[in-house]
Amino acid sequence: MQYRLEDALKYEQPSKYIVQSEEYSTDISLVPVLTAGKTFILGYTEENQGICKASSAPVILFDDFTADSRYIDFDFKVKSSAVKILHKMNTEDNLKYFYYAMQAIKYKPFSHKRVWISEYSKFTVKQRTPNEQNTIVAMLDKLENAIKNAKQRLIELDELVKSRFIEMFGDVKNNDKNFFVKKGTDLFKFSSGKFLEATKRLESGIPVYGGNGIAWYTSEPLINFDTIVIGRVGAYCGNVRKISGSNWITDNAIYIKEFKEKCFNLEFLEALMGEYDFAQFNDAAAQPKITQKPMENLYYIVPPIELQNTFAEFVKQVDKSKFIVQKQIDDLQELLDSKMDEYFG
Repeated sequence: MQYRLEDALKYEQPSKYIVQSEEYSTDISLVPVLTAGKTFILGYTEENQGICKASSAPVILFDDFTADSRYIDFDFKVKSSAVKILHKMNTEDNLKYFYYAMQAIKYKPFSHKRVWISEYSKFTVKQRTPNEQNTIVAMLDKLENAIKNAKQRLIELDELVKSRFIEMFGDVKNNDKNFFVKKGTDLFKFSSGKFLEATKRLESGIPVYGGNGIAWYTSEPLINFDTIVIGRVGAYCGNVRKISGSNWITDNAIYIKEFKEKCFNLEFLEALMGEYDFAQFNDAAAQPKITQKPMENLYYIVPPIELQNTFAEFVKQVDKSKFIVQKQIDDLQELLDSKMDEYFG
């Protein structure tokens, strides 16, 4: 038997929980200010009035325009009235069961309008007893937590590499280990990938790399050498990635077109350039955007190649561990997707 979300969940307008000042703090001991979207926690506020006490009664935070949702079990405030706060109607129900059901709904708003009352609340969910709900939530929570823990392991492995880099090479901007240094213009020739028109973007073919890996594919001419790619615009502005092998091009990113001196191991160089936070050179008022000029004018340490190679071997060993963990994440996600289809499909 199916019933509508509006028969299981009641909504509350967020007006009394809206933060008065958007000058947020980074102090995590304060009250978090939330959105339901990807950003989630915008910052923290000292305001101690008008707080939604989700620590004692969890809620679902629903973005009334994008239909994104979050299960919240801690106290919070919100940025604006663009959200609705959802509560369960039946005290015996498990609210998280309905949250998971909402994650399985394939829905994307077609226009910028509020959707909970008019559309989203009309979606149906399979009616189950509280015990059945609890069993399902326990299973999905177990998988979600396993994925979360594995992702945390990836973060820890990345931090391990950063820690080893600092241990071996110190503060590269201040060169506190007194390595030989050279200006970027003496070491590299940078170039910018051309913007690839939408009509040339394919679902398979030659990989096109941006600042965060493969952005899409094409049949355009190739670049055939190992190098470093730096994201030039948007969310991945300043991201540094090592690209190995042939058959690739880059779109809307900066790359090293030529190494004027053969004095770098690429694994080391990727980590080295990542220390410079190229995103700080953003010169655009709206969408983040950087140029290659600041990179050319920087001074880079040039440690002995033997030391670079030692670091690179360490990175390769960590990468093997990361591969194993990522495979675990993929398998867990596949199982989670399967369970979601079983319970809510």
